[in-house]
Amino acid sequence: MAGFMCDIVTPVAKLVSEEAELVVVPGVEGEMGFLKGHAPLVSVLADGEARVKATADGDVARYALQGGYVEVTDDKVIILADRALPVSAIDVEQVREQLAAIEEKLAGISEEEARKTTLAADKAWCNVQLKAAQAA
Repeated sequence: MAGFMCDIVTPVAKLVSEEAELVVVPGVEGEMGFLKGHAPLVSVLADGEARVKATADGDVARYALQGGYVEVTDDKVIILADRALPVSAIDVEQVREQLAAIEEKLAGISEEEARKTTLAADKAWCNVQLKAAQAA
């Protein structure tokens, strides 16, 4: 069965560009799955995990995502994420250390000061990575 192209792109790099049979992404109202021939769609992504089932070997690759959008046409799915990382590349101990350091910084500043930083987004990213790694 011929599939469709799936790209996962961040502001830093293109992580994935491969032929897929199925793509599942975290939407703000729940997971959304796409097969070849899906109706055109543009939607906001929630933080979570995307799964891409490749047509070549049938393996399912998993990616931690933070924010962004998904664009779907009948023959392509493009995931434009603020941050993305293959679940296989997540170092759980390192992420836990980062999370502890972020929480320590947040505890030492006021809520107003915290809003002026990226610490809340960084903390959310750590949590997304840990949740994705635990589901593996």
